[in-house]
Amino acid sequence: MSVRESARARLPRARAADWARAPLAAWVASRALVLGLAVAGSLVLGVPERGVDPAVPGPVALLGGWDTTWYLSIARHGYEHDLGQVGHAFSNLAFFPLLPGVMALALALRLNPAALALIVANLAFLGALIGFRAITASRLGARTADLATWALALLPPALAVSQAYTEGLALALTVAAALAATRGRFALAGLAAAPAALTRPTGALAAVLVALIAFRQPGPGRGRNVALALLPSAIAIAAFLAWMHVARGSWTLPFIAQEAWGRGGPITGLVTAGPSELAAAWDHVIHGELTAQWTSAARDLAFGALYVWLLVRLWRSEGGLRSPWVAYSALVIALPLSSGSVISLARFGLMAFPLAWPLAQWLQRDGRRPRLAAAAAVALTVLLVAQLAIRSP
Repeated sequence: MSVRESARARLPRARAADWARAPLAAWVASRALVLGLAVAGSLVLGVPERGVDPAVPGPVALLGGWDTTWYLSIARHGYEHDLGQVGHAFSNLAFFPLLPGVMALALALRLNPAALALIVANLAFLGALIGFRAITASRLGARTADLATWALALLPPALAVSQAYTEGLALALTVAAALAATRGRFALAGLAAAPAALTRPTGALAAVLVALIAFRQPGPGRGRNVALALLPSAIAIAAFLAWMHVARGSWTLPFIAQEAWGRGGPITGLVTAGPSELAAAWDHVIHGELTAQWTSAARDLAFGALYVWLLVRLWRSEGGLRSPWVAYSALVIALPLSSGSVISLARFGLMAFPLAWPLAQWLQRDGRRPRLAAAAAVALTVLLVAQLAIRSP
């Protein structure tokens, strides 16, 4: 074999290595940071305020509290039958079924459900980074793609993808659907978006992104591609809500149950619950003590402001709402806010992964910015991990 032929044979392998190198490095570094802090925090700070289920391994107790307990209750016992306090008291009816289904599979296989959920969430994030880097490289080039991948991996709210939460799965499925759509494979994209719709209410936006990409494609077949994007998710959501109606008496229960967390109805909540909830969050920041409420409000308001700034920059660079990436990112931010609450906006905003593009472009403008941003990300991640253990008075 000649030198030229040998070089050609190595080229696909080199390209494949380039495609995975930055995502893998960013994933290893960011997960090592989060998991290392979580283990140290679990040993030093104790368990989260609402406790942890016995299934959660002790060294990662901080990553298995809060909502994880609700997912585990669904996996073990199903959705609650007592509907008398729905919307007024916390209940597992507020949660969608995909992650509890993963946990139930673990139980059926005699595996630890919390441990499997943690593994799935973290591996899903690796898949999300690989897919995100591929999308970004095709649009903005390899250098920006690598930096954007690191930015997404080190964004402090990405702590949530190391928890036994839905963020890792939802992000991976959305990115997979978007990647398939950018390559014209809309049937595959629609099928990838469908399970995303079963992770959480905002997971349905994965199908919306695919539909927006399909709508912007030139040539015939646009309507067919939009239908391929939307139908699988519509069927998945309809099936879940129909089951809820038959088994528990009302398809609206998952949405009513969320009112116990201070959320109103989608869109209407902006009027019915928004003013008081936003005022309460701001009051916690201005006058509150170092409690779980203060740190949560400060976190979500701060990252909400960051997301809006990045959205404005993305809007300018992409040409406004004509871009499917801008429209999708705006919906990711707006939909939780439309419920009248900023609760958990920091981690919900992770789904708006195109916002990492303007962040990467901003970092590129000055050679010192990436180092300073990385240091800030590490410091904020330390605070967010510590926040998991802060107790209310």
